Amino acid sequence: MKLVISSKSLLSALQRASGAVAVNSKLLPISEYYLLEVTGTKLLVYATNTEISIQTEASIVEAEGDFAVALPSVIITEALKSMPDHPISLNVDENTSKVEMTSEFGKYELTGQPGGDFPNIAELPEEDGIDFPAEFFEMGFRQTQVAALSDEMRKAMSGVSLKVEDGKLVFAATDGHRLIKNVFYTESGGLEKQVLLPRKSLMGALRPLLKEGEDINIRFSKENIFFATSQGLLVCRLVDQTFPNYESVIPQDNPNKLYLDRLDFINTLKRISLFSNQTTYQVIMDLKPQSLTISSRDIDFQRSGDEQFPCTYEGEDMTVSFNGRFLIEMLSVLESEQVRVDLLDNKRATLIFPEEKVEGQDITMLIMPVVT
Repeated sequence: MKLVISSKSLLSALQRASGAVAVNSKLLPISEYYLLEVTGTKLLVYATNTEISIQTEASIVEAEGDFAVALPSVIITEALKSMPDHPISLNVDENTSKVEMTSEFGKYELTGQPGGDFPNIAELPEEDGIDFPAEFFEMGFRQTQVAALSDEMRKAMSGVSLKVEDGKLVFAATDGHRLIKNVFYTESGGLEKQVLLPRKSLMGALRPLLKEGEDINIRFSKENIFFATSQGLLVCRLVDQTFPNYESVIPQDNPNKLYLDRLDFINTLKRISLFSNQTTYQVIMDLKPQSLTISSRDIDFQRSGDEQFPCTYEGEDMTVSFNGRFLIEMLSVLESEQVRVDLLDNKRATLIFPEEKVEGQDITMLIMPVVT
């Protein structure tokens, strides 16, 4: 069995699938391999770590016979990276899974695994899903996931909720101290679904399959979510947990309004946080009409800092504390030059909104004050 293919074409396909390759998998060593499957004049490349699976396609020059073989991901990828783009030939012995790769530089031999030993990948459901702009999905997930809990043992709060309903696609995440709800308006075709996505691995694996200006087709099964793009198919196992009901904790009318320059506020928070307690990162905001003083103190190390910050504030005098690190992380994912902070008092939930909105998007950020 023989395959002739451009080294660049093969490397590109492997890199698109690389987000699903397992690392140091003792339970399933073959998940550290790529599956190459030749059918007619088509080469399909697969990778899976059992949580995420990717299928993509590569253009080939010539093929003799249909075959499937699994190749060790690190060796084949690193070998191709060091080659300029030129045709290479893969000769496969299906009985022994030995592969001979020939290029203009020389000949290389390695032993793979039988293609039949590679784990099965879930097939794309026939039911229609929704089409959604790729850049909006990346934006929604990236902006929202910063509020997810980093403790992977508490799975219900360490993932990102995705809900499809009434012409909306809604991302949400919370760690109990902050919440981000990110709404995008889109045609949903009557589909109603709510699932929980893994925070850590999904976006890194999906990003190489996204193409700016194109839509992704999103479909669901009982256990998986499917993302089909022009670059391939990604299958992700859903988190089998129920996301908390968050709507009731979002206040509807906080009367005190604070208007800030986002980037200047982030830089001030970074400076002031350096002098805060490095466990709580507590920063204190002293608010008066048209006046904001930001300060922090670390009694143990006898350090402190305070700054006057230019702002527009419409509300009652108030002193309120927040986790400075949380504020920085949340504000950093926005793109608006100005933000509005809606406060009620120094104990109950505070809301943050971008003043310049992206068309078709409504994002709400909630953070709880630090109460001492």
